[in-house]
Amino acid sequence: MSANFNPGAAAALLADACQRGAQMRDLPAAAKPATLAEGYDVQDRFIAALGDPVAGWKLGVGSASAMRRAGLSRPLAGQVGASRCLDAGGTVTVPAGAVATIEFEIAVRLARDVPPQAEALAPATLAALVDSAQVAFEVVLSRYEDRGAVGMPAFAGDNVGFHALVLGPRIDAERMEDVRASASVTLDGEVRALPLAGDDAIYPLEALQALLAHAAERGITLRRGAVITTGTLTRPFDVPPGAHEIRAVYAGGELPMRLACLP
Repeated sequence: MSANFNPGAAAALLADACQRGAQMRDLPAAAKPATLAEGYDVQDRFIAALGDPVAGWKLGVGSASAMRRAGLSRPLAGQVGASRCLDAGGTVTVPAGAVATIEFEIAVRLARDVPPQAEALAPATLAALVDSAQVAFEVVLSRYEDRGAVGMPAFAGDNVGFHALVLGPRIDAERMEDVRASASVTLDGEVRALPLAGDDAIYPLEALQALLAHAAERGITLRRGAVITTGTLTRPFDVPPGAHEIRAVYAGGELPMRLACLP
């Protein structure tokens, strides 16, 4: 925990908003983290307040262009709650009136425990950490009305906007690039997202390297079997309130999910 910052107040406000399905404009100035380290202190307390076991990790703001715009040197890291992981075809509920963001991703599972380590790993060593890979949808729904306006430390404290993860079929880890290049996502039967390219693209092993750096900085051991969703392969898009059918199609398969509003 940062020496001169108490993350408890911000974490309590975020946990309350999450549990009520509410959003806020921003944190009070006295409770707002000023650095990423303070933001991650808030995140840890926020996750502890929710009481949901951590099943893994997510990476966000991960492309070269997104990091440049945000002034980041690596992607933001968030924690995946076990109760918010669904199987393919599952229904993710969101608060009435909320606008969720849909991201089609590749998630990997770790083959072994990875203790904190400061040195970057070679690509082959990184690949050997991957036990399996599968497609996934991440549903992003921040506790802030405008997650881009509050700053990166506050967004990190908000667990990088994580709301839910829909986990799909396994894929051959050596074919991750084929999946990325071929993916498209439909909303109620209409194509809404195609693959990102160039500086907008995200690559799973690079994201895994970024998580290792985050874990080393925070003194975290990444556990065998943890699910790590590595960042969006297709252009993220917002889904208006209501009930919707969402489907990703990619080389070798598809991943369906539903979105529904809480009453």
